Amino acid sequence: MTGVTGETLQNLFQSITPQSSEAEVESNLVIPLLRLLGYTDGDWQTQYFLTKARLDFLVLAQDKATASPPYLVIEVKSPCKKIEHNMWQIRKYMRKTGAVLGLLTNGFRFKILYNYKKKITTIIEYNRDTVIDKFPFFHRLLCKDTGLKVNQAVYESQQQILLKFLSLTLKALNLENQLDSFQEKQTISTTNQGDREIANSEITQVVSQKQEEGKSMIITVFNNKGGVGKTTTTINLAAALNQQGKRVLLVDIDAQANLTTGLGIDPLNDIELQGKKDISHLLTDPRVTLQDTIIRQRWEDVELDIIPSHIRLSYMEAALISTVDIDRVLAKKLKKYGEHYDYVLIDPPPSFGKANTISLMASSAVLIPTQLAPYPIRALEYVIDRAIAIDQSRDEPLPILGIAVSMYERKSTRLTARMTEQIFDILAKNPETKNVELWPQDTWIPDLNIVATTPGKGYPLCCAEYDDELTAKDKESAQDAFSCYEKLAEYLISVTKAKE
Repeated sequence: MTGVTGETLQNLFQSITPQSSEAEVESNLVIPLLRLLGYTDGDWQTQYFLTKARLDFLVLAQDKATASPPYLVIEVKSPCKKIEHNMWQIRKYMRKTGAVLGLLTNGFRFKILYNYKKKITTIIEYNRDTVIDKFPFFHRLLCKDTGLKVNQAVYESQQQILLKFLSLTLKALNLENQLDSFQEKQTISTTNQGDREIANSEITQVVSQKQEEGKSMIITVFNNKGGVGKTTTTINLAAALNQQGKRVLLVDIDAQANLTTGLGIDPLNDIELQGKKDISHLLTDPRVTLQDTIIRQRWEDVELDIIPSHIRLSYMEAALISTVDIDRVLAKKLKKYGEHYDYVLIDPPPSFGKANTISLMASSAVLIPTQLAPYPIRALEYVIDRAIAIDQSRDEPLPILGIAVSMYERKSTRLTARMTEQIFDILAKNPETKNVELWPQDTWIPDLNIVATTPGKGYPLCCAEYDDELTAKDKESAQDAFSCYEKLAEYLISVTKAKE
């Protein structure tokens, strides 16, 4: 029991309005909340200096004697700000300080993050009502008592490692008989095992994730209209899926190789001159397997496997057409590695050529990205017809998962309403697409400059927070856009589960 009533919390929350400043959130909510969690004024530092930035609250700072990390960092924003746009900031602070937990709040919403090997993951999100409703757990996770138990468990673990190292050292020196004298001086407690288990269970119960087994979902991100954000969507959707624990393979079957270069791979220097294989070899040489072509790219907490493309693919239409059973080559080779990936995303060229047929024949489903503008919407009908035509030539159905919006102009409300109405008309016109949906607005990717420029830097948008060349405003913009890709990934996962 925490002894804190819902009325106490409600009174704290009522002191913060949408017009409150960041300083008011700190003084009227965060500091009283810290006291409710059992901390005293000496347990935290405000405006803690980190190189060029200042952290709002560092709680249970690193103990130099025990070398334990800080337990909690808190970043505060004013209520008028969306906290999603500042996720990059608290993640940076958690990596720099090594803090176990992070709390990001604007007084109305509360995100709790966990740091494991500098991979920062959001584990819980609360609003005011859920903080009140779930306060016993909120208190148990963030309170001083738990922080001290975690720090003690870290210290004792370190001492056990040092003792083992000492034992090995004395053994090498033939001085094993001296080990007892060191062990007598050890202060490692065996009576706090229950405390350690409590500290561990409170974190692991919200961090542990299940990795579902089964064959991969192969999706062609398909639109024959160029300039609708197809490749950018594919890259960042893959990164968002990976951050949600999914194993992802990207297949670039477009001779322009924009996906390949957008993920930091140079088709000439990194593939051709290194004697490596690419998609053209995979399609035309029966001896080449997926493993021969895959390049693994890592950026901090994102890891993606890529089958790269090459410009030579643009000259191979005749060779592809003449290859025996070419339409099923990719499908057969992907099938052998189905258990290795949760999702395979294929990026085909913006055309109706042979590469597109190969992609669609290999797929479990199709996702159609589009821009809410007149010409892309007019082209949508042809894209749908093409997917239906391939579906009719296959043994297994090829469902259209939905229409995903990219390059969304948030301020163009009238155009948006007109274009969405046209999409609904197109879908309703064909009996085979009457159940295809336009995906929810929170999955729509905004038309922001940072979205268009990051592919040229060779990393997914979520990694913009690590780019020291970007301004804080750029990083906020990147976080804004990537939060939409996260919603897109969440929705894709829910839709594909329903399709299974």
